[in-house]
Amino acid sequence: VTEIAGRYRSVAVDGRSTRMLLAKNPAGWQEALSMIDPAATGLVIAVNGQVPDGEDLSWLWDVRFEHFEGTQVVAAGERATDLAVRLTYAGVDHITVVDPLRAIASCPPGRVEVLANYTAFRDLNRDLEEKTGAKA
Repeated sequence: VTEIAGRYRSVAVDGRSTRMLLAKNPAGWQEALSMIDPAATGLVIAVNGQVPDGEDLSWLWDVRFEHFEGTQVVAAGERATDLAVRLTYAGVDHITVVDPLRAIASCPPGRVEVLANYTAFRDLNRDLEEKTGAKA
């Protein structure tokens, strides 16, 4: 599978090869996290808490976020602060950049993995289309 409705697609963003992954529930997050390239220079995790996502983000505590040594991790999205707390408890060194496009730009050049929940993924695809002209 190369791409389905923007999922798994790669797009160039500010000199970074960015792969987009979507996760909708804790089981999906575990699967998507297992697909993260350990050689990636950056990992942006974007989480919103809008109605389609579920406004209760307690599920973040059901996801194992450990094991990203050597990769710059960035907490992003409308609920970046909630995610940052979870990453801290998981022992993951990270920074917080709320805007996902800026979060990608904050990563070192190279391959950047982006893992987002539904509305964060949708909004980032819209922003990427405006910035690069690349449609999902």
